Amino acid sequence: MKKILALALTGALTLSIVACGTAVSGNTAAENTAAENTATTQSESNESTADAGKTTEVEVADYSTLSADELDKLYSEEAASKTTIHIGYSGGLCQVALPVAQHYGFFEDEGLTTELTSSEDSRDALAAGKIDTAAGMIAQWLTSVQNGVDIKFTLGLHTGCAAAVVLPDSEYQGFEKGMKIGFVGAFGGVYHNIANRFVAHDGFTEEDFTWLGFDDSAVLLALQDGEVDAIVVSEQLSKNWEKEGKVRQIRSLTTDDDFKDEACCVLGISGKFLEANPVASYKISRAVYNASNWLAESEANRADAAKMLIENGYISGTEEYALELLNYYKFGLTPEVTEKSLYDSVDEYTKLGVLDKNADAEAFKKKIYYAYKF
Repeated sequence: MKKILALALTGALTLSIVACGTAVSGNTAAENTAAENTATTQSESNESTADAGKTTEVEVADYSTLSADELDKLYSEEAASKTTIHIGYSGGLCQVALPVAQHYGFFEDEGLTTELTSSEDSRDALAAGKIDTAAGMIAQWLTSVQNGVDIKFTLGLHTGCAAAVVLPDSEYQGFEKGMKIGFVGAFGGVYHNIANRFVAHDGFTEEDFTWLGFDDSAVLLALQDGEVDAIVVSEQLSKNWEKEGKVRQIRSLTTDDDFKDEACCVLGISGKFLEANPVASYKISRAVYNASNWLAESEANRADAAKMLIENGYISGTEEYALELLNYYKFGLTPEVTEKSLYDSVDEYTKLGVLDKNADAEAFKKKIYYAYKF
């Protein structure tokens, strides 16, 4: 086992029921978008996965052809090579590839000096320069970037992680017009956005339902008291409730055919940091990519990771439940899956009005995705 890198956690990381380090509040504007780094990137025309008739120019930094010595030489010229890189982490299994990369030496293998930094809202922490990279949910971060937060997405981390559930004896087998739907967080937040995609895929519009937002501590009670007919929550919550016989699943990002191969969570790097440190950003992304592939390799690896998370206080709960969820999600996503997931989400959220319908969707796709080759 590779040695553990130094951790500098600024707060206790014991929350297992969070959504990829993002708060469930509304959007926050921040820094300007980073300038294009033309010295180290090349433009490639990639077919938009949502519309075969359109193409999107994606910035691709291809360091894969360089030798390790050549890459390290370029890295040594960057400011990041002389300082500690802050990896935002707020606990939770959605972000597991980050502590795995830290704990098992994947960052170290890249020659990086890194530490995990506690961050309850990674989006705002990235914007404020408190951290350099973090994991977040596509459903939340797309709106943030369109509103000015300077983040580049480089890697899809895993599939799944949200579901719609009803009471076990509910008459509902799926969404039906007129239902009252509850969700964790605020309107325009991650679970409201995911719920909008669920109902849109089933042929409905937002206006066909009554919507109510709740704290994660109150959402199940709202369902049990009949205040709502269904709720949309993290599967870290719903799968446990399902095991306890409290809910029945009617929709899932993880298992339903129209979502099961899609990245839910992505690696986001500060645009300002990436502009100044493109090689460091590549090394960060490759380390997390390798950590995600390691998780995908075997259940034994995932069991080891679950044990590590509990023993180090990164999450609460039990090893058994952590492993159950790690086995449930799909890790080791390819860059092609990341691209398709981002593009499909941009097109769908634009159509739904979650993203600005008057904005140039193709330009936005180019802005958000930095397609490293590994």
